[in-house]
Amino acid sequence: MGQSWSRWQQRRSAKVLRELAPQKTPGHENPLPELDRDVLLEALSNVADYINKKGGNVTVVAVGGAVNTIHLRSRNVTHDVDFYNDNLTNQDYAHLVNGAKEAAKRNKQLEEEWFNNRTILFIPRDQRAALTQEAFAQGEVIFQQPGLTVLAAPWNYAFCCKIDRLAGGGITGHRSYDFDDALQYLSRYLQLHNKRQLQKATVQAWFARYSLSWTSQVDEVMSRINQSYRQRRGIDYDIIVS
Repeated sequence: MGQSWSRWQQRRSAKVLRELAPQKTPGHENPLPELDRDVLLEALSNVADYINKKGGNVTVVAVGGAVNTIHLRSRNVTHDVDFYNDNLTNQDYAHLVNGAKEAAKRNKQLEEEWFNNRTILFIPRDQRAALTQEAFAQGEVIFQQPGLTVLAAPWNYAFCCKIDRLAGGGITGHRSYDFDDALQYLSRYLQLHNKRQLQKATVQAWFARYSLSWTSQVDEVMSRINQSYRQRRGIDYDIIVS
């Protein structure tokens, strides 16, 4: 699955990193494109083809809407594919940049920034390596083709980020889909680890690990999560317990 860890010692340059980070343009405030599952899979396939023809093989970790749209199928559309991988080489980044550009040429629905690493800007530097390792250990593949593999970010990390934003801790306000996303990520985590319930202390430890603050607002969101999970699953017990 992708590259071996021994290949990942070369550090990426800041210039290449910026190339994949979205840039604010005069039209940046325009409505974002809505990309469905078929469009995303075709686009990623085109990126994979490009990288494979260049003799490369790259693995990235997707966060957010692309995971929901492609893998969980809990959303019909998303705006982009947001990814990270703390160990990509400069050559890997060049392959991704050029592959994304090639895919955009083939489908006019794709804007210049459809495939980007915006999320890396919000991950503390000292956590990036660990989050990359956690995603590889989890091994949840959402796309794979010679040249490119896309993994889902750790479900517990994704869950905590959604809870944090719902509790008002995010840089931007919460979105209409955040609560459902949190439920989806929690459900997938429990399924993957064959668990029925989680200790609240476990979730609090995750928050600490990811440098998120546990507040009274987080407690309120957790109560809503328990209530909604009971209703949706038809169960009579809390999913997160003290």
